[in-house]
Amino acid sequence: MRTDRRTTTLWWFIAAQLVLAVGTTLAGWPQPILNVVLLVVIVAMHALRRYTLASFAVFAGITFVVSNVYENLSIVTGFPFGDYYYSDALGLKLFLVPLVIAPAYFATGYFSWQIAHVLLAVRDARPRGRDVVLVPLIASFVMVMWDLVMDPNAATAGGSWIWEDGGGYFGVPVSNFAGWFLCVYTIFQLFAFYLARRGPAAIRPEAETVGDAFWYQAIVPYVSVALVLTARFLTREDGIVTDPAGQNWQLADLGETTMLVSVFTMYFVALLSTLLVGRSRRDRTPV
Repeated sequence: MRTDRRTTTLWWFIAAQLVLAVGTTLAGWPQPILNVVLLVVIVAMHALRRYTLASFAVFAGITFVVSNVYENLSIVTGFPFGDYYYSDALGLKLFLVPLVIAPAYFATGYFSWQIAHVLLAVRDARPRGRDVVLVPLIASFVMVMWDLVMDPNAATAGGSWIWEDGGGYFGVPVSNFAGWFLCVYTIFQLFAFYLARRGPAAIRPEAETVGDAFWYQAIVPYVSVALVLTARFLTREDGIVTDPAGQNWQLADLGETTMLVSVFTMYFVALLSTLLVGRSRRDRTPV
């Protein structure tokens, strides 16, 4: 059953709220926890159109366990992200990791998962055959884009987490991105295995008939992130921030670099995904 006009309008309103939530979070507004909660609520409303409540809970559970294990392990041992620790800026912690981190992984991971389906032209809610591996792989690359544009500011001017030995990318080491890829790939691959094992029982009966608006709404967060970074570049402030390794970084350079990176990652993926959804619609239209 196709989404009717009223439902489509409702979901676009929700997508607009998502822009606000993602944008204010990345802009460093003082309510990151509230914004992540809003993101999770929006993700739930979007995801439960395709996945059963049980599948949704499994994805949330996998994300919570895997992200916390990897993050706490890295803070204690340095593997897989590197040597870092969280400041008190993000609130209460579970062991050494703020409680808000796992929901943030969950929300951004969900949209990366959906974008991977678009890029691979996989409309099935349940990956099959080689897509059981390909969807998690592509979703992991797409997911790391978030960290590529977010971490430099959060780890320096934002002060949300601290890299003890610094790094070449505005105080962030290469190991951080390798660790992120490993972490999110583990999450996606476990979820793909779950969906493959559960079969049709993992998805809603109407899952394969969602309209194009469903896919466009999953693209909105990527546009939002890129727009925020562009706005930050246009309103950049002069100044210097020093990382724990003693390296000085120009705030203007940080803003310009992350904006430029977002153009060829977030903007590009959003544009390509939008074109692919539109092309898919044309291919399904009888001539």
